[in-house]
Amino acid sequence: MEYEGIVIRQVRTTGSRRMVTVFTREGGKLGAGTFLSESGKSKAALALRPFVHGRYEIAEKAGGLLSITQAEVVDAHFGIGQDADRFAEASFALEFTDKLLPERFRAGGVFALLARYLAIIEKRERDFRLPTLSFMVKVMQGLGVFPDAGGLAAELRAGGNDDILKHTAFLMENPLERVEGLTLAGDAEALVFAALRRFAREHLDVGDLKSEGLLGGRRE
Repeated sequence: MEYEGIVIRQVRTTGSRRMVTVFTREGGKLGAGTFLSESGKSKAALALRPFVHGRYEIAEKAGGLLSITQAEVVDAHFGIGQDADRFAEASFALEFTDKLLPERFRAGGVFALLARYLAIIEKRERDFRLPTLSFMVKVMQGLGVFPDAGGLAAELRAGGNDDILKHTAFLMENPLERVEGLTLAGDAEALVFAALRRFAREHLDVGDLKSEGLLGGRRE
């Protein structure tokens, strides 16, 4: 069956085999093995790399095992790898999504959100954290695991910190595209990020992520 998907993780196993996690529009998050070569510049090689938005032919074998037999690129998002901070933010977004999504859980709205996020952060020239904050809020909202405005202060443990509540409420109420030309002053981004990570850790069991080590001094 053919799927439209975004590669969120790839792991090399024995021999020339790879395990690729593809978040698909039609079937949710799918873990599939493949013997397609990643060497060279073929369409299949490029399509197996993280961040790539592509089309994948995925066959189900005995025992429910999945295998990618064909792959082609829709958008390679080459620009993400051209800046270390941009790459770090996008890597965090992929891993955060991976941890939140159950296997084969269909979430077409979240898929569309991730595709828009990658397009936005690829062309943004600086301050890559704000789109990531918006994405974090939107993906948790999309999965129905984020508090409403009434419970926001308690769930984020923000207490009387009006800045955290104000900025988070803005992200909740506005589409991802609204932050394209915006920045937050001072340490507001760090405070909101810390509150969102704390919520995900305590309520969603999203502990330390490997990609957080790429975020410089901003790991919380």
